[in-house]
Amino acid sequence: MQFIQSKFIGINSKLKSLILASSLLSTATMASGIDGEWKATTQTPSDNILPVTLHIDQDNGKWTGVLDSPAQDAYGIEMSQLEVSDNHISFEVEDLQISYQGTYNPVVELMFGSFTQGESLPLNFRKITTDKPENRPQTPVGPYPYTIEEVSFKSKITNHILSGTLTKPKSAIKATAVLISGSGPQDRDETAFGHKSFAVIADYLTRQGYAVLRYDERGIGESTGNFFTATTEDFANDTSAIVDYLNSRRDLPQGKIGLIGHSEGGMIAPMVASSRDDIAFTILLGGPAVKMQELFLDQWYRDRKHSGVTEENLQKIRKLDKIIFEQFAQLSKGEAISENLHQALYKSVELEGLEGDELETQVELLKKQYSTPWFRYALNFNPESYLENTKCPLLALNGSLDFQVDAEMNLGNLEKVLSKSSHKDYEIIKLDKLNHLFQTAKTGSDAEYAKIEESFSPGALKIMTSWLNDRF
Repeated sequence: MQFIQSKFIGINSKLKSLILASSLLSTATMASGIDGEWKATTQTPSDNILPVTLHIDQDNGKWTGVLDSPAQDAYGIEMSQLEVSDNHISFEVEDLQISYQGTYNPVVELMFGSFTQGESLPLNFRKITTDKPENRPQTPVGPYPYTIEEVSFKSKITNHILSGTLTKPKSAIKATAVLISGSGPQDRDETAFGHKSFAVIADYLTRQGYAVLRYDERGIGESTGNFFTATTEDFANDTSAIVDYLNSRRDLPQGKIGLIGHSEGGMIAPMVASSRDDIAFTILLGGPAVKMQELFLDQWYRDRKHSGVTEENLQKIRKLDKIIFEQFAQLSKGEAISENLHQALYKSVELEGLEGDELETQVELLKKQYSTPWFRYALNFNPESYLENTKCPLLALNGSLDFQVDAEMNLGNLEKVLSKSSHKDYEIIKLDKLNHLFQTAKTGSDAEYAKIEESFSPGALKIMTSWLNDRF
């Protein structure tokens, strides 16, 4: 990436979930959410770290914007052209031959796009908010009775930058927790629908004497790398790099670093814990414990049933999806799908009730989704071997109304795996009336996520803290 002279050098909402609900990746939005402050970080070929900040304002329908490059002491660089339409944004800085094309996702408060100055590269911005929404009462606001440190470091495994927020109690630190977010592009707060569940968890645990690090996933916000070419294994490498970084700090207690993973993070935590002997504890929040193909079939079934698909068609779709997943799992990297596989996809979507252009569009979108590196890897993923080899103390929590990771299916199999491996310290708890985001819910459907004011169950927070206190 070339930098500024001496100063500043979408997804259709019907797509199925990747562990989290499909609506978390929906880009149906209003342009009004684009105004505000946005941050991203990029790396130069020489590995210099360059934070980029956007300030975008709207006044009576007129949009204006400026760029900052703090590392180069360049502030207030005016955009010569700025266009905002629905969820799309584009801007130029003509004098410096800069252009940007992006899409705003209001659900996760992230902007995905491409930055061009001579060459083009992906650059995704994280929205910076300081005010607590009125209907999100748990979102922490200062003053805080603990220290807050923004951290950035280079991963020795991948060479890209990982950035996050480390909170530390001012008193003695009992242990340190790393928060690992779920699937889909996530910032350090695991922001979704205005909820910032990781900020809530970090605030609560830090007040109880635990240091907590939460971080932007690779390629998101102030972490560099390419999120959209990464697999769960890549994200596990990032988590392992986080642990290495924390081990290097003398202000944190040694040998007391643990992992708390939500959803896909509940897959990643055992991957890391089973490969290292320095993980002090693991907490799984709605983490999968069955083969991913089985999990996807269950997710797809629940999603379609909630959408009103008949039981007869649900069973037909389930059989087709089993074939589809098995065949996609066997494809080599870059291998095109066969006509038979295309027809199976077409029939599956048709049984959902789609027709015409909507049917064709959905088939093409699913083909793209199923062909991503992440999905191809996931289709062959079995968490059992990692769980068997996780020997540190383990707590697993699942909501009884979890639509994405069914409690009965996953906690039941987790019990079998850990019991068979003679794990010496584990606890498995199903929490009544909690959904996949650990909100107190009525049905568990993802349609409730935005409507519920609770960001993370206080009861679940108390259970986590009590369990940790028994060990630290």
